Amino acid sequence: MRFCTVILLCFLQLSSSVWADGRVALLIGNGDYSNPEFVLGNPANDVAALDEALTRLGFEVRSQTNLSRPEMLDSLDWFQETANGAEIALVFYAGHAVQADGENFLIGTDLVSPTVPALIDESLTLSELHAVIEGVGADLSLVVLDACRNNPFGDVQIVQPGLAPASGSVGTLVAYATDPGNVAADGLGDNSIFTSALLQNIETPGIDVRIMFGRVRQEVVRDTAGRQVPWVEEAVIGEYYLSEPPDPLDPGDELRIWREAVNAGSVESYLDYLDRFPEGLYKIVAELRVDVLRGNVFQTAELASVELPDATAALQLIGYLVPGATDPADSEVLQAFTHWQSSQPVGVRNFEALMLDAASTATFLGTYSAGILKNDLQRYASVDEALRTARDNMEVAEIEFQDNPDAEPVLQSMRTEISEIELIHRGVAADLDASRTFYSDLILLVDRHLTDWLSDEAQPRFATSRGITHLSDRALSDAQMFYDHLRLARDAPEGSYSWLASMMQEN
Repeated sequence: MRFCTVILLCFLQLSSSVWADGRVALLIGNGDYSNPEFVLGNPANDVAALDEALTRLGFEVRSQTNLSRPEMLDSLDWFQETANGAEIALVFYAGHAVQADGENFLIGTDLVSPTVPALIDESLTLSELHAVIEGVGADLSLVVLDACRNNPFGDVQIVQPGLAPASGSVGTLVAYATDPGNVAADGLGDNSIFTSALLQNIETPGIDVRIMFGRVRQEVVRDTAGRQVPWVEEAVIGEYYLSEPPDPLDPGDELRIWREAVNAGSVESYLDYLDRFPEGLYKIVAELRVDVLRGNVFQTAELASVELPDATAALQLIGYLVPGATDPADSEVLQAFTHWQSSQPVGVRNFEALMLDAASTATFLGTYSAGILKNDLQRYASVDEALRTARDNMEVAEIEFQDNPDAEPVLQSMRTEISEIELIHRGVAADLDASRTFYSDLILLVDRHLTDWLSDEAQPRFATSRGITHLSDRALSDAQMFYDHLRLARDAPEGSYSWLASMMQEN
C-alpha cells in the first residue's frame, strides 16, 4: 500500500506544469544622440508608455533612455541578474539600428561619425543581447525592436537598410517593427507607429502573445497602407498570456461554430469564427473564404502541376491548409500558396522556399513530438507497472485478510488508491495514443513529400547559452532520433511502425 501511495504522489506531481515566478522587462529608448542629425523624438515616449503598461501587467520594469554602449551593457547586467529563472523576460529597444556584415547593431547615443570602428565601439549587437536574454533561462524570452527607423548613415555604403533576421532558440520570440531590410516610421504623434499598435494590444486579456503580435502587425499594416509590415521570428512552445488567460471553452465549441460558419457561407459568419478563434484550426481556410466572398483577386501562384502534391503537404504542415479526408482542389492549394507568399520576404516566395520552410517546420515538430512521445512511453510504462503491482498486492491482501474484519479499512484504502492509479493510467494512455498518432502521421507525410528537402543543416541549433545544457543535449538527441526514424520509415514498407519498435527498444 505504501508503494502505491508513493507512485500515486509522484505521478500527480509529474502531471502538473511547473512555472517559474516573475516577469522582468528592460526598456531602452535612444533618441537624444550626440550627432544632432541622428536625433529621434519618440523613443523616450515609447519607453515611458510601455513602462506603465508592463507595470500594470505585473512586470518588474527598468526603463532607461539615451544610453551609450557601456551603459547598455550595464543595463543588461542588471537584467541578467534580475530575470534569472523568470517566467517572462522582455527586452525592448527603441532607437537607431543598422545591419553590417550580417550583424545588427543597436546604436548608442555617443555615436557621432558614420564609420565601422565607431559603429562597433558605440553599439550593442543583437548577438550580445540574444546571449543575455537566452542565458537567463526564462520560460518565455521576448526581444522587441522598434529600431529600424531612418538610416542615420545616409548613403554611406558600410551598412544596409533595416535589420537582418536573427532567430532565437526555443522559447524565444523576436519582434521587429518592420520586415527584414526595410525601414520603419518614427511616427508623427507621441509614439512610433509600431509602439502605438503594441500599446493598444499588449493589455488585451485572453490572447496568446503570438496572437497579440499578429494584431500589432495588422494595425501597423493598416495604418501605413502596407508600407510597414512588422516581423516576428519565434520558436515558442505552449501559450503565454501577458494579460489574463482566456476563459476555458468546451472542446466542441470551435467545431460547432465552424460548422455554423460553413452552413451560413457568409463573410459575417467566417469573421465571427475568426473573432472567437483568432488562431483556430480553420483560421487560414476562413481567411481564404472571406477573400473569395469579397471578390479579392489573387495573383497567380507560380506552381507547376507536378509540384502540387508536395506543395499541398507543405502548406498543410505549416498551417495554410487544413488536412482532411479528401485532397483540396488545385485552386484551393494555389490560393493557400499565394496566402503563404504574402507573408514571406521578397526573394524567398517560390516553391523551393516553401519546401525549405516546411522542412524546417517538420524538423522542429519532429524534434518536439519525438521528445513528447518518448516521455509518454516512459510514463505509460511506469504507470502500467505501478498498476500491475498495486493489483497484485491487492489480490494477495484480499486472500490473506478476507476473514479479518479489522483489515477492511486498509483493504478499502488500497482499493481507493488502485482506482486513482487507474484514472492516471487512462489519462497517460490517452496522451500516448495522441502523441503516437501525431508522430506517425508526421513521419508518413515527411517521408512522402519532404525527405529530399531535409538535411543535417536543417536540424535545429539549440543554444547552450541559456544555461540549461542538459535540455539542449536532449533536444539535439530528439532531433537525431526523428531523423533516424525517418530513415527507418524510408527503408520499411509503407505503414510500418519500425520507428516505434526502435523507440521502444531505446526506452
